[in-house]
Amino acid sequence: MAAGKILVNDILAEAFIGIYPGELLCPQKIEFGFEFEYAWDNAVRSDCIEDAVDYAILTEELKAFISKSKFNLLESLVFELAKRVLEFSPKIISARVYCKKINAIPGTSGPRAEICLT
Repeated sequence: MAAGKILVNDILAEAFIGIYPGELLCPQKIEFGFEFEYAWDNAVRSDCIEDAVDYAILTEELKAFISKSKFNLLESLVFELAKRVLEFSPKIISARVYCKKINAIPGTSGPRAEICLT
């Protein structure tokens, strides 16, 4: 059995996230990405999307979830995203997600949280 990873990075979205006054009043720019591992033997043999995991649909679902949610902590958001990746398809055996608040701390590229679930 061949297990492989799909990586999708540098996805931009807007999220209601934060603990400080005003942070939840308007959405903040975030960057996120994900990777997942699955046994892709059938997909490799058939070269058909039906045997693979459609990461384009998954990406759009994650972006929609982010835009409709409110979180205090970056840690909570990244955990929920990882759960959604893992639950997207029974073919997925592990999921790693990162999320970064862009421009949240002046002079930095922003805080980043990352998690891996199996």
